[in-house]
Amino acid sequence: MALLTVSEWAAFFGRFHPLLVHLPIGFLLIAGVFELLKITGRLSISAEVMQSILLLSAIGATMACVAGYFLSLEGGYEADMLEEHKMQGIWLAVFCWLAWLGKNRWVNERVGLSSVLYLPALVLSLLLMIAAGHHGGNLTHGETYLTENTPQPVRGWLGMPDKKEPVQENDEKKPKIKNIQEALVYQDIIKPIFKQKCESCHNANKMKGDLRMDEIELLKKGGKHGNIFVAGNTEKSEFIKRIILPETDDDHMPPKGKTQITEDELALLKWWIEQGATFDKKVREVQTPETIKPILAKLGSGAGTASSADKVPQDKFEIEEKLLNESVDKLDEGSAQAIKKIGALILPFAQNNNYIEISFINKPKLTDNEVSVITKAKDQTLWLKLSNTQITDKALAEVAKLTKLTRLHLENTKVTDNGLYQLNPLVGLEYLNLTGNKISDSGLKNLKTLINLKKLYLWKTDVTPKGAEELRKSLPKLQIELGMTEAQIADFLKAKPNEVSDDLYKKK
Repeated sequence: MALLTVSEWAAFFGRFHPLLVHLPIGFLLIAGVFELLKITGRLSISAEVMQSILLLSAIGATMACVAGYFLSLEGGYEADMLEEHKMQGIWLAVFCWLAWLGKNRWVNERVGLSSVLYLPALVLSLLLMIAAGHHGGNLTHGETYLTENTPQPVRGWLGMPDKKEPVQENDEKKPKIKNIQEALVYQDIIKPIFKQKCESCHNANKMKGDLRMDEIELLKKGGKHGNIFVAGNTEKSEFIKRIILPETDDDHMPPKGKTQITEDELALLKWWIEQGATFDKKVREVQTPETIKPILAKLGSGAGTASSADKVPQDKFEIEEKLLNESVDKLDEGSAQAIKKIGALILPFAQNNNYIEISFINKPKLTDNEVSVITKAKDQTLWLKLSNTQITDKALAEVAKLTKLTRLHLENTKVTDNGLYQLNPLVGLEYLNLTGNKISDSGLKNLKTLINLKKLYLWKTDVTPKGAEELRKSLPKLQIELGMTEAQIADFLKAKPNEVSDDLYKKK
């Protein structure tokens, strides 16, 4: 096995900084309490015990400093606050060592520093510990982290501004966009998604990856890996790639444990990129695909961007996560070139595995006769996107050979009820999109064997709520999205030209 590089060792050790900082904190607090009890005559403790406690404090503080320095090399922190925190940590370690020296019998017998050095060094260590801890918390969580939950009465006593209630996705009182056609695409639709899901880690006080998303110019600038989006190209937009990675992947965004981007929000973000990533145009000034209209309608109708089905994080798929933890042979170059030759994009999932996504987003004229080539990657393909192509039921026989598929996009194709039975071999399928196809209640009966299916999209089909409920009885964990009704879409298209947006996040 190859030896790790120096930078890899530094990055590895740096991540232990949050753990190591607790060592000097604990030992210094013990030293402070013991010394206070000793001065007040409530405790008798030997100099050797105090010396040992202070030595452990000094060693812990020094190790925390070194790890903290390595962690800072990763970037993403506000420079001035980082420098203050760094100097506070260094001086904390220095005074810990001075306090230990002041208590060291061998040093005292020869130099006599105890009465002059010990107590001032211990007091300064405790003060620096508080200051360094506060700044460390600000670097990690933001400047307002410590005070944001201050009770209202205390805020009044201290002259602090009133507490702002957090906005929840399902908050019915959240202001809605009165006229979706006059709404600014970025400011009223995209910016709120970034604010809620991204800016907590990419703001003025916390810049993971040297990226800020709270200001337009800084968003355009990108982070330490360059631009995060390419106008007009979702496939090359880094932040889109990271959103669709499995949640267990280290590069997935938002990180595991954070509130995830919903399916509707991802669709809106892709739409924004496809329309040129504009920052000043209104909805009526850009093209609005049929699949986006119902989502925009929900923004104005009070339904928000998250439906009940969207509440489940989009990458919480057990079969998919299990497969990604298994090894698979890399797709050979000949097969990859054959698939690319017919106009497909082959997108890797992550650097640490060989699974792929095959997308025909750039080949709308794809026909049944061309599809068979995808079986060359039957062991490596987890996601397949055939949406907006010319394929029919005949192509599904080839699709069914990709037995490891977990997500399948068939929206706006020529697939009908008659072909769905051919998907039965796809027992690991967890996501299926049939939007815009000639699918009815009778066709849904063919999906009952897909026991792991969790999300099914049926917008603009002939499926009725009754038919969807029948399928749900066979697959209780399945979430079915039937989309907006024709009446709701009609309301969306009747926007009045003189109304203005009052979205919560729009700047006055």
